[in-house]
Amino acid sequence: MKKLTSYLLLIALSSITIAADKHSLSFKKITVPEAPPVAAVMVAYMDITNSSNKAKTIKQISSPQFKRVEIHNMSMSDGMMKMEQMQSLKIKPRATVKLETGGLHIMLIKPVKPLKHGDKIELTFKLASGELTTISSSVQKVDLTDSHKHHHHHH
Repeated sequence: MKKLTSYLLLIALSSITIAADKHSLSFKKITVPEAPPVAAVMVAYMDITNSSNKAKTIKQISSPQFKRVEIHNMSMSDGMMKMEQMQSLKIKPRATVKLETGGLHIMLIKPVKPLKHGDKIELTFKLASGELTTISSSVQKVDLTDSHKHHHHHH
C-alpha cells in the first residue's frame, strides 16, 4: 500500500504545477511597424490574452533595444485626441486586450540603434505579481496608409 500513496502524491503534485499556469498571458498579432531611421519613438501593437482565471496587471515593460517602454492610451475627449501614459495595464480573467492604432499601444522610446524591417526586438513584461514574461518579435515594414492590401506592386 505504501507505494500507492506515494504514487498518488506524485500525481497530486504534478497537477498542482500545471494549475499554477506560469505563462497565463499570451501575445498574438505582434506588430512593430518600421519607423524612419531618425524616429525617436516606435510603437508596438498586439493582442494580449489572459487565459487564467485571475486578473493580471502589467506593471512595467522593458526592452534591451529601447531606453524606455511605456503603455499609452489614445482616446477622444471633446473631439480632441488625448494621449495618456498608463501606469499599469489590467487584463481581466479570460479576456483579451487589443493594442491597436487609435487605442492602447506600447510606445518604444529611444531605440538604442535604428531598427529596420526584420530586426528582432524583445519585450519583457513585468506583472504586479512579479511574474516576468519575455516575448520577441521583429520590426515589420507596414504601410499603415494602405488599408487595401491588394496593390503591393509599386517597387
